[in-house]
Amino acid sequence: MKKLLIVLSVFALGFSACDSKTAATGEGDAQTVENGETAKRKTGMKLKSESDSISYAIGADYGRYLKNAKETIGADLNEKVVLKAIREAMEDKSTLTQEEGFAFMQEYFTVRVPERNRKAGEAWLEEMAAQPNVQKTESGLLYEILVPGSDKKATSVRDEVKVKYRGYLRDGRDFDNNYEKADTARFALNRVVKGWGEGLQLVGEGGKIRLYIPSDLGYGAMGRRGTIIGPNEPLVFDVDVIEVIPAEPVEPAATK
Repeated sequence: MKKLLIVLSVFALGFSACDSKTAATGEGDAQTVENGETAKRKTGMKLKSESDSISYAIGADYGRYLKNAKETIGADLNEKVVLKAIREAMEDKSTLTQEEGFAFMQEYFTVRVPERNRKAGEAWLEEMAAQPNVQKTESGLLYEILVPGSDKKATSVRDEVKVKYRGYLRDGRDFDNNYEKADTARFALNRVVKGWGEGLQLVGEGGKIRLYIPSDLGYGAMGRRGTIIGPNEPLVFDVDVIEVIPAEPVEPAATK
């Protein structure tokens, strides 16, 4: 239900980050700093009154929410219908009551979207499995060894790795990427999604692997809140293994 109620609380979010001078006056283009230089950012309508400012602030905040929602909902979001529904709600002419709207959203996000993603994800993984050099494990993980690396590999999920990696969805959108960062990332293989932990045991130190992770080895039917990873979404990772760090041996339990 929290996911459904976000539409009611969105107006309370983001106002603390609003520049009061810009919001109050709406005069001139906002100033931003890019590469150490001040540059003008294009803005929209001029705000001439307090009424203009609060009205615009509420509308802009809701617009940002809808922009994020569109990344999740995609083609299902019809902007013309959204704007018409807002107008009709303000005029007490809504086609759907609040209860009916919440009921549909609950079904949409918990039933329709997960099922649609599951079918599309499975079909896509079948296509990937047919690609040259792509292999499949018993768990259903698909992988492609791009660079084999050395004979030194992680042999347990207790091992750690230092890596550079990119994580993205089947449509190519990144949800994580540290290739542009100076430092490597370090992970214990039992602290990541199952497909990642399994896959990083298949390539040696100095190697590179591409993982196609089914949703049940990723974030499952819940997806990952606050990101573009929806329910039942397969994941793709390109991973350069910089270093393999074996776990400390487990000392046997003391006997009496």
